[in-house]
Amino acid sequence: MDELPVEVFLVDDEAEVTDALVWLLDSIKMKSRAFSSAAPFLQAVRETTGPVCAVLDMRMPEMSGLEIQKTLRDEGFDLPLFFLSAHGDIPAAVNAIQLGAVDFLQKPFKPQQFLDAINRIHRLARERFSAAQARAQLQRQVAKLSSREAEVLDLLAKGYTSKEIAQKLIISPK
Repeated sequence: MDELPVEVFLVDDEAEVTDALVWLLDSIKMKSRAFSSAAPFLQAVRETTGPVCAVLDMRMPEMSGLEIQKTLRDEGFDLPLFFLSAHGDIPAAVNAIQLGAVDFLQKPFKPQQFLDAINRIHRLARERFSAAQARAQLQRQVAKLSSREAEVLDLLAKGYTSKEIAQKLIISPK
């Protein structure tokens, strides 16, 4: 089975930054899309059906990278991401990491440093997407169970043996 490609979303209000990053990612055959502000980026995340990860600028005029990160979290998106910042703001970096960011790079950064961070979030995006698909498949299968089968499954999940379940539900252990 072919893996779905991971798309890297780049959010920075400076077009020359995103242009350079798109070029760098294109050079290693990595799919990316650039956004100059939060609103179109958030809309793209809401509409995406495959694995994605993101690189956020810390300081932007309309909405900061931290505000974007909080919005993603509040909306239930488990998007692996890291931050870029021209300002070495340690409290902001700590806050970003505490909220789940994978890394925090200060501009200017070395291309290899950027690619290493991209590879980490790229791998995480694929893993999280696969895990989410597996959970969704399991939920679909559990939804098909009869109420009695759901009771048995619940007791199995709680660690009861077949014999104990049969006694509790007053049914045959077979």
